[in-house]
Amino acid sequence: MWGKRIAALVVLVLLTGLTTSAAHAGTGVVPASTSWTSADRGWVLGLDTLCQTANCPQLVRTTDGGTTWTRVRTPALTVPGAGRLRVVFASDTTGMVTDGEQLFVTNDGGTRWTSSGVKGTVGALGFDNAAFLAVIHDGTASRLYQRELWSGSWQPVPGVEVKGAASGSIAAGHVSLSVPFQENRYWTRGLVSWREEVPPCTAESATRLGTAGGDRYALCSFDPGFGNMTKELRKATPGGPFETIGVPPREGITTGFAVSAGTALVAAAGRDLSFMHRGSAGKWDTPLTLGGPAFEDLAFADEQHATLVRGGPGQEFAQVLRSADGGLTWKPVGV
Repeated sequence: MWGKRIAALVVLVLLTGLTTSAAHAGTGVVPASTSWTSADRGWVLGLDTLCQTANCPQLVRTTDGGTTWTRVRTPALTVPGAGRLRVVFASDTTGMVTDGEQLFVTNDGGTRWTSSGVKGTVGALGFDNAAFLAVIHDGTASRLYQRELWSGSWQPVPGVEVKGAASGSIAAGHVSLSVPFQENRYWTRGLVSWREEVPPCTAESATRLGTAGGDRYALCSFDPGFGNMTKELRKATPGGPFETIGVPPREGITTGFAVSAGTALVAAAGRDLSFMHRGSAGKWDTPLTLGGPAFEDLAFADEQHATLVRGGPGQEFAQVLRSADGGLTWKPVGV
């Protein structure tokens, strides 16, 4: 196993110039999660190695593409025993952080944080034009909760729920809730409320959603094997049903999905390797293969700029990686 990892790192340095130097050299923060709202503006949530007590979560932000970082007031998060710290921002002012049990939101870039007050396990996070969105499992059912962006309390969205612990996915205009091999349900956002539609993936599939322009996308992942699984990219144009438009490589168990106009990225992990598959309707390739931890938080900030976290606190690596060419090449961002 170690031989494979060392060989992968040697190839990485020779071909792409990436290094494995400490990602927290500037701020003292070991990255756990990242979210970017443009090519230059991003957020990283992680553990603060400069903290006098152990395991202090700390949020930092950049407005110049990672050249400099500023510490941001961070709510009283705990370090999760399972799961991980996560941050998601929709704009310079509007964002969420969670440790898997607590959920906090801000409307002023982190100067003030408000607790959701909802008890349960926090799953998928997202936004629409008017509200914060979160999937929360209360021990019995998993529900979509929403809160208006500027005021109000968190409330469950009527009817958007499934029994059991669901793996949720949220993208602009649509949401999926699925309990593996039991139930997979899907809703879209209308002018006034959410309406249920035929799900893009079967109950045997893991569903990850995306939106680009007016089109909705779904990555359906199923039939897992030893370090691989079948993946199908499906697309629905406005008013139309989902149709399969591409088949990414089977290598790796899916850990991330992102889509922009004309390009889809799929992160996957298996057999001591992590893969970044890139393609669209027809042709697919794998421009990035690394040994070590999985890729998480894969997302596009615009049509060309994408970011992800590799590993995290307590793992072999903790890096933020960024692409400026739609996922063809990736470089580390010092934090």
